[in-house]
Amino acid sequence: MTSRFGTVGLSRALLALCLLATASLADEVPPQHLPSREACLITSEGPVPVMLEHAVTPEQRRWGLMERENLPARAGMLFYYDSDRPASAGFWMYRTRIPLDIAWLDEDGVILATDTMTPCETDQARNCPTWPAGVPHRNVLEMNAGFFERHHVGTGDKLLADLNDNKPCPGAD
Repeated sequence: MTSRFGTVGLSRALLALCLLATASLADEVPPQHLPSREACLITSEGPVPVMLEHAVTPEQRRWGLMERENLPARAGMLFYYDSDRPASAGFWMYRTRIPLDIAWLDEDGVILATDTMTPCETDQARNCPTWPAGVPHRNVLEMNAGFFERHHVGTGDKLLADLNDNKPCPGAD
């Protein structure tokens, strides 16, 4: 009888160990890859074609570009919101591995403000800084860091993007 209870105890210990391992892996979420659509940045230098993933749901927006090791040169993510967001609403780089340019847009896609964000190296979310918009905004665009400077994208420029259709750039190469 002792061996039977010893086996049950061992089984329970192994089960507890497996549950602990599973719980720790639950925090390790693979990067999300959402469907991409063509979009167009209209700048003073001319149109700039881009491919954007559209983060529409709260969960998609929460995960954003976390855990990505890279992003293609003209690829990015557009965060859609149902209503205007306050100037204090910020973005952070928790578990985001690549530096990103960020643009805050109005409901018409006009860029209101931009910044460059650097990855947060800590495993503690509370230790990661946020980048507040500084302006009320509706949507947010993230691209690889340096993209805005290379393509002369800035305040007043406009993003043409559609949730349900491609928006190719008129007259782009």
